[in-house]
Amino acid sequence: MNIAIIPAAGSGSRLGGEIPKQFLEIAGAPILAHTMQRFIECDDIGAVVVALPADRIDEFRARNRGVKVLKPIFYVTGGAERSDSILNALEAVAELDPEIVAVHDAVRPFVTTAQISAVIAKAREAGAAILALPATDTIKEVEGGLIQRTLDRRRIWRAQTPQAFRYDLLMRANREARAAGLPSALTTDDSLLVERLGVAVAVVEGSPNNLKITTPEDLILAQNLFEQLNAATP
Repeated sequence: MNIAIIPAAGSGSRLGGEIPKQFLEIAGAPILAHTMQRFIECDDIGAVVVALPADRIDEFRARNRGVKVLKPIFYVTGGAERSDSILNALEAVAELDPEIVAVHDAVRPFVTTAQISAVIAKAREAGAAILALPATDTIKEVEGGLIQRTLDRRRIWRAQTPQAFRYDLLMRANREARAAGLPSALTTDDSLLVERLGVAVAVVEGSPNNLKITTPEDLILAQNLFEQLNAATP
C-alpha cells in the first residue's frame, strides 16, 4: 500500500491573518480539504494521513461523517516542526506496512492525480523522487547585498511536492535527522533528509500550476485558478 502524508500543523505565518493558511476557504472548502481530495482520488494512494493541530482534528474528522470515503483517512497530532509531524504520521501507519510514502504540502491544492502517480512510480523505481521545475530565471548567489556568482540555471530546479520515498528510507531519514538535532531550517524539505543519507533522489518534472499558497498574492492566484478550473468543467 502507498500512503500520502499531508503535514498541516503549521501556523502559516507568512500569509498573515489569524487563520492558518491551510484552513482558509477557497471555492467552498478549506485549502487543506481540496489538497486531501487530490490524494483521495488517486488510484495509487491507499490511505491518507493528515497531521493537524490537536484542536483541529475533531473538526476535520467531522467533515467526513456521513460522506462516502473512498479510502482510509487518518488524523494525527502534528509536531512543533514539519519533521515532527512527518515522523508522527509515519509511526501512525507502521502497521499498514506501507511501500511508498508521498509527502505533500497542505497548501498545494492543484496537484493532479497524474503527477502523484508519476512521482510514486519513479520512487518505486529509484527509492526516492520529487516533483520539481527547472529554473527559468537567471540565478544569482548574493551575500551582503552583493552578487557573489551567477549559477548555471541549467542545473537548478525548484523543488515541489509530492516527494515520494520508500517507507523505511523516509523513516530512517527522519529518525537520523532528529538524532542529529538538525535545525528546523534544514528539516523543511523531506528530500534533503534523504540526501543526508547519501541516497540519490530522482526528479520528475512538475507544473507551474502546482502552486504553493504562501503569500496574499498566491491566494489571489489560487482563487483565479479555481475559477478557471470550475469554468472549464462541464
